Amino acid sequence: MTAAYAEWVASHVLLLLILLPLASAALAVALARAYVLARPSARLAGFAGVVGLACAAFLSLAAAVTRPGGVVEFDSALASALSMSLSDSLLWLLSWFTTLGDRDFLTVIAVAMTATLLLRRQWLLAAFCAAATGGGGALNWLLKHGFERVRPEHDHGFATAVGWSFPSGHASAAMAVYGAACYLAWRLAPRSWRLPGVALAAALVMAIGLSRILLQVHFASDVAAGFAISFAWLALCAAAAERLGRSSRQDQGIQ
Repeated sequence: MTAAYAEWVASHVLLLLILLPLASAALAVALARAYVLARPSARLAGFAGVVGLACAAFLSLAAAVTRPGGVVEFDSALASALSMSLSDSLLWLLSWFTTLGDRDFLTVIAVAMTATLLLRRQWLLAAFCAAATGGGGALNWLLKHGFERVRPEHDHGFATAVGWSFPSGHASAAMAVYGAACYLAWRLAPRSWRLPGVALAAALVMAIGLSRILLQVHFASDVAAGFAISFAWLALCAAAAERLGRSSRQDQGIQ
């Protein structure tokens, strides 16, 4: 059964490359709208639920990849099926697209965002950006060296990756950096840009994660775990920024 699921995924790659980013964008927009419309108590409950779900997903995947079972079997079956089904042209295209999640590229974006905020004297948002992106990178490094999971074999020549596999660094970093950019746009950009920004960030992050699976440099569970733990960290950083921002405004009002 596991092999059958993997074969189905491998044979519907183009469809999934279109539908999953679109579904991610739609879900992110729906959650953002629900957050805006909800009362403060409902927002807190929803936030706790979403972050708790992300943490639970990561812990479940972390436990699953350390022992034989359905997750490991599906990962291996999917990597094997993809190695025999993807065309060179698609692999070439994915090898270029996945650079949008490369560490060096995202580091430049994160540093540029933080520096711009510092120049604008947006101290709290600059601290948020540094914590969300830099802290997320440090967390990923620690987890990779904690689990030491070996990557799937990928000898097609269109992409190479070294180091440990779980959780995916590209998935984690894309979630952290593009997610941070989305939050900053929500705070600073015109209101009409908010939902389009959320949709774009969600679709882009999902597409980058999919590229890592299709290039066979990561197992599917690596990418899912990277998304989950980085989203939880990003959400906590955003919540801290919101709380500190409210406290600062209240102090200024008292003075």
